[in-house]
Amino acid sequence: MHPFDEAIKLTPIGQDRFRGATSPAYANMVGPFGGITNALLLHAAMLHTKRLGEPIALTVNFAGPVADGDFEIQASPVRTNRSTQHWSINLVQGETIQAVATAVFAQRREGWSATEAEAPTGLPEPAVLPKVSLEKAPAWIARYDMRFADGGLFATSHPDR
Repeated sequence: MHPFDEAIKLTPIGQDRFRGATSPAYANMVGPFGGITNALLLHAAMLHTKRLGEPIALTVNFAGPVADGDFEIQASPVRTNRSTQHWSINLVQGETIQAVATAVFAQRREGWSATEAEAPTGLPEPAVLPKVSLEKAPAWIARYDMRFADGGLFATSHPDR
């Protein structure tokens, strides 16, 4: 099992309730990273037998630090309409709520759509463009292979616009 799948593993323990535990693979200095906590909260609603549709919005408020160890998530639908469903989700450790979330799910219906953007024509293949030097950039930027046909990493405007 992938570490992410292991980290979001939840066990149903009653109506609207799930049990889980923090994962060392997603530990931070003061508890789990916020992103894995967000994923756990959303996953609880995704697992719920009353869920309708797919997630379209998630808002999470961290009320306190999530401690390493066991927790419970309470996830319940608070309103269901023809196309949307609104959820209240809490992560609880002991008697304390550590995170509060709201989520919105929606049933996808036929509707208008936007045209996909198309790549510009007449440009050289990316492999022949020079790589941007990222040695002075923050570490996370260095994870990307950046090549520009026009402008650069810190360009703010284009002469043709």
